[in-house]
Amino acid sequence: MVARTLEEQYQEEELTVVMVLKGSFMLVGDLLRHLHLPVRLETVQVESYGEGGIVKGEQEVRGVEALEVAGKHVLLIDDIFDTGETLAELHRKIKLKGPTSLRSLVLLSKDVPHHTDYRPDYALFDIEDRFVVGYGLDYKEYYRGLPDIYAIER
Repeated sequence: MVARTLEEQYQEEELTVVMVLKGSFMLVGDLLRHLHLPVRLETVQVESYGEGGIVKGEQEVRGVEALEVAGKHVLLIDDIFDTGETLAELHRKIKLKGPTSLRSLVLLSKDVPHHTDYRPDYALFDIEDRFVVGYGLDYKEYYRGLPDIYAIER
């Protein structure tokens, strides 16, 4: 369904998909199989969790400097919208590179207080405040390959 929405929105124009590693890889793979648009795929990586899956105060962003998105339609894809800080920071940095348009899509949007006013343009599912794994989401780098999403106790 989201693939059809994107096709209507971009009308066969080239779309640059910026995939946030590592969590969004399954979503991006499935989306690209159903998306009938010319697509360029780029990646960025954000390290926001430290030892034991605890959220760190600062985020380390890698790959934005190499993006060539000036004058392009860009879709930023991440796995989960939790505090909102990761996506807001990526959006801010990518916007500085001068894309024609910049939208964001997340697999899951968590029902928690967000630390930013920024919201993704598309959220496929809204979820309660639970820790989830599978379909790209991990716990200490495990469970990413599960075909479904599971809530677990940490």
